[in-house]
Amino acid sequence: MAVRRRVLLLLSLPFALALPLSLQRVSAEEAVMSATFDGNPWTASFTLAQTMQMAGKPVLNLSGTEQGSPTGTFNSMLELKDPNDLAGSYSLKAGSPANSANFNILEAGATVGHVRFSNGEIVIDKYDADSKTTYGHFSASGKDESGKPEALTDGRFSGIPATAQ
Repeated sequence: MAVRRRVLLLLSLPFALALPLSLQRVSAEEAVMSATFDGNPWTASFTLAQTMQMAGKPVLNLSGTEQGSPTGTFNSMLELKDPNDLAGSYSLKAGSPANSANFNILEAGATVGHVRFSNGEIVIDKYDADSKTTYGHFSASGKDESGKPEALTDGRFSGIPATAQ
């Protein structure tokens, strides 16, 4: 009986060692998104990367929310260059539903701040098609509703699972 277990272990070992790391699924707990907003560190406690069709075009909703008081949410909609490979550089545009981003601040369920970004860039450095995860960086600048300039700098994201709607 012990010999049979050893043989089974020895036969399965090459398969276990040869399994590429890229085939391992990244869990939502490993997903990270962070930046500096208005000079303060911001780290998302919940992230989302979801592909969908908008006006017949493939888009990616990439967002992150830091829960707390207040709650801060970064949200972007990117018109994809290739719906099968999300990697690429996406310049943010003012007044356009595609390639747009904003930052919302909520306190006690009410919006207390909203920034529309008119300049900036979201770069998906890597899209792992096997695990369907995104990795990249971002920065943006814009104005809040009172016209005050705001900036989002040093943005990074990694291991965010991309799902289809």
